[in-house]
Amino acid sequence: MKDIETKEYLTHDELIERIFQEYKESDKTKYTSLFLSSFSKNKLSFRSGLPVFAIMQSFPKHSFTVSEDSVPNKSLFDKMSEEDKKFVISRTPCKYCASLKKVNYRKDFILDCFLEIGGLIGTDIQHYYCYLSESNKLEVIQPTESDFRIFSEILTILLDANEKDTVKKTIQSKIGKIKGFKSDAEQRQALLETLGYCSILETSEHKGFLEHYTNFASAPKKTHSSDWKYPVDFWLGKDGINKEAFKFWFEEYPQLEKFWK
Repeated sequence: MKDIETKEYLTHDELIERIFQEYKESDKTKYTSLFLSSFSKNKLSFRSGLPVFAIMQSFPKHSFTVSEDSVPNKSLFDKMSEEDKKFVISRTPCKYCASLKKVNYRKDFILDCFLEIGGLIGTDIQHYYCYLSESNKLEVIQPTESDFRIFSEILTILLDANEKDTVKKTIQSKIGKIKGFKSDAEQRQALLETLGYCSILETSEHKGFLEHYTNFASAPKKTHSSDWKYPVDFWLGKDGINKEAFKFWFEEYPQLEKFWK
């Protein structure tokens, strides 16, 4: 069998197996250390692993499963030949992760996002596999005082937000003005979405992935035109920071203790 890195198409089940293999080999402290170390060094690849690691906290290990709701006409489907059924299923997404049964693995494109965005652009299983496997190849990096300062300023901006502030305008703009933190709007969006996946930025109704899995394909959107990912799309200043979730991720760093106290 061709190596997974060079195959153009992969099966859903093959990718799921590889994802959980990489997840088993990953380490929370390494991922949070890399995440924190990204701020002063502007190494976006250091920041990219944590969002997938966060989603994996509740991501179900599963085989490709078609939802009955995805089959437009079940009675007609039951009368189809086996060959026609296979064709329909090949065009129908998995009910757990919305992936197709056969995936066009676009590693070059995904790797560009991993290196240049610092977060998830696509929320499909090929991104999960690539991000975990690439993050697992990185050496452990210890964050500096500059990293803790920048992250603390980001958190302070979030905590000081007005009740109806969203992450999309004022907050994102203020974060972009932090001394020593180089970023563009897309990178800041990816960062804030990561805090959502971690359940640090969530609402009482719209939870992150620390304890509850949500299929992105069926996740609600705040507005029809919103391009922000769930759940941070719904976050407002009044929601603040989930201190328990923050402690889960960053309790190894006493420099951040004030944010979970």
